[in-house]
Amino acid sequence: MPVNSCVPGPELIGHIADLARLEWTPGATAAAAKRFGWVRDGSRTSSYATNTGHHVLPEWFGGPEDADTECMIPFCYYYEPDDFDAELQADGLSGNVDWLAGYHSGAPGWVFDREADRSGFDGRWRAAVDAFSERLGEPETVVRDEKGDHPWNYAAWRCGGNAVVVGQCVDSGSYMTFEQALIWIGPHAVDEPFPTGEQLALRLEC
Repeated sequence: MPVNSCVPGPELIGHIADLARLEWTPGATAAAAKRFGWVRDGSRTSSYATNTGHHVLPEWFGGPEDADTECMIPFCYYYEPDDFDAELQADGLSGNVDWLAGYHSGAPGWVFDREADRSGFDGRWRAAVDAFSERLGEPETVVRDEKGDHPWNYAAWRCGGNAVVVGQCVDSGSYMTFEQALIWIGPHAVDEPFPTGEQLALRLEC
């Protein structure tokens, strides 16, 4: 049950905190990305590559003339192999486990753990929450969604008119094959309650 992860450290967390305190007017996020030294990725799946090995979604984030509505940065992927994966491995063929191992191959900081289980996936989410708590204080809300096929966790901080969420959801980039943990940043009205766990799963999905 492998995990591929690059848990955010002080540099990325500092950049996220700066983004969260911005007023997201047209061009503001693009200027921030330039200050951070993020490099335009130009791929169909992400807008920037950070200095810490992470990729920034969606692909249109940070446009010079647009006011963005969200920014997402995945830092962990998880997969539960099935019997077919075991058959492929027994026959010496590659499958989804090898696909996951190749995620961000060569990018700094990413570590593939073939023996990790769901507790390892949750542990990396918790490590990110703890790291953000050191910078932003304790999260305003911590919720767990157990209504879907997989139990997912979320922690959220309010930063003026924006919010930061560290949560788990399905990875659309793998055609729903993998699960992921990511950071979500975006405008969130000061008087607006945080969504439920089920609603957060839909908001974070990318």
